[in-house]
Amino acid sequence: MIKETPITQVNAQNLFFSSYQGKYFIIDNLEEKGEPILHATDEMYNSEYVHITIVLRGTLHAVIGGTEIEVKANQYLVVMPCISVTIKESRCIFISSYVPNHIISEIFDRTAIGKKLQIRAFEFRHINLTPELTEALLHCHQCSREEHLRPDYPMKEIVLRSYLSAGLAKLYSNITSESIIHHMKNGRQYKLFLQFLQILNEEHKRERSVQFYAQKLQITPKYLSSIVHNYTGLTASQAIDQDVIFSVKQALYTNQHNIKSISREFNFPSQSFFGRYFKRITGLSPFEYIKQHNIKSINFV
Repeated sequence: MIKETPITQVNAQNLFFSSYQGKYFIIDNLEEKGEPILHATDEMYNSEYVHITIVLRGTLHAVIGGTEIEVKANQYLVVMPCISVTIKESRCIFISSYVPNHIISEIFDRTAIGKKLQIRAFEFRHINLTPELTEALLHCHQCSREEHLRPDYPMKEIVLRSYLSAGLAKLYSNITSESIIHHMKNGRQYKLFLQFLQILNEEHKRERSVQFYAQKLQITPKYLSSIVHNYTGLTASQAIDQDVIFSVKQALYTNQHNIKSISREFNFPSQSFFGRYFKRITGLSPFEYIKQHNIKSINFV
């Protein structure tokens, strides 16, 4: 199992921090004046959460999957699961949320967003915002923050999802292709890494061997693992497993098929082999995962 970085109060010292049932985490430093110092963090890695950050003032310095970036005022950064994140010392005012991938994906699937945008592992997006859009997203964050602080009540999660849905709808209804900031690197290794991710996205339901992807790229398995490690901190085998599990979790969450049919869909030799594979990587059996994370656990309106 890959060591995951827990999202806890400890990781958010000197900042506003709130968590709701391990499903919605929000962090900000809105009470600070000027452009306060944001201290550097150790490298973080998780396979569950989509990390959304908007900078209101100043500049956030970060390294995302080996790529060093600067997120400036009126810019949005979304980091998908299975990619490493390191925050370098920065001076900025920001708002940030961590939400499980399956919740974001469900919202996308229930709106027009899902038709033009997919959430994939090992990706991040950096986007310019207008000041008006930044203000609208800040409003959604502040409403969510107020809701976080209320005592629990039966419909609380539905309200939180509504604010999240509103923010995402505002964002993706207003950005254009010109808004996207690209971080393309030159060099053969980076191009091979991007090709690996593309092939992995197309083939992960059928193939899980490093040898297969290395042959597709016409390089050795050892060289592929070295490239993947440079940009993810994982071996090629671990990256393949994480991408497979990323998709399997979404299938288990929506529960459109039973476990046996999902094991067939992902080309496992048997349901028992699939169960052992899933538990080795996640620590849970597929059935245990469904009990903890399932679309039926909330009547989302």
